[in-house]
Amino acid sequence: MNALLGDLMSFYARLDEFMRDSDRDCGICGECCQKLYQLRVYPVELENIRRHVADDLAIKKFQNFANSPVVKIWGDISGQCPFQDGALCVIYPLRPYHCRVYGHYDYQGRSLLERCVYRGYAIAYYHREELPLIDELDHLVESYESKNNLPVG
Repeated sequence: MNALLGDLMSFYARLDEFMRDSDRDCGICGECCQKLYQLRVYPVELENIRRHVADDLAIKKFQNFANSPVVKIWGDISGQCPFQDGALCVIYPLRPYHCRVYGHYDYQGRSLLERCVYRGYAIAYYHREELPLIDELDHLVESYESKNNLPVG
């Protein structure tokens, strides 16, 4: 399990390096974590956060918050990520894939928040397969799910 979580952190490092090619820097307003619409967090990502965060209550809140059909994030129903402290993410090095690509990639070119510095500069995508390194993430997710006898997908 530790090797797989190490692979996830290596994947994040490659993804972050890939994302550095953007000519814009995040405005660090925290709005994307406060005005929420939908956040997909995969079980391997949740386990990675769980291994690094000693606060069981915060983990439980995050687990209920992410992937929830009730609380959606990025634009629709308000709800704040439990790991948000003011404008800052307290688990920034561990943040899930979709938090990392938000802003750089804009679903159908119309999902970014109005004040986002990436608005008008993001890459519009129409299919999940267009997201960066998504095949590699899928492989990590499937490996975790099969090792833990979870339903794949």
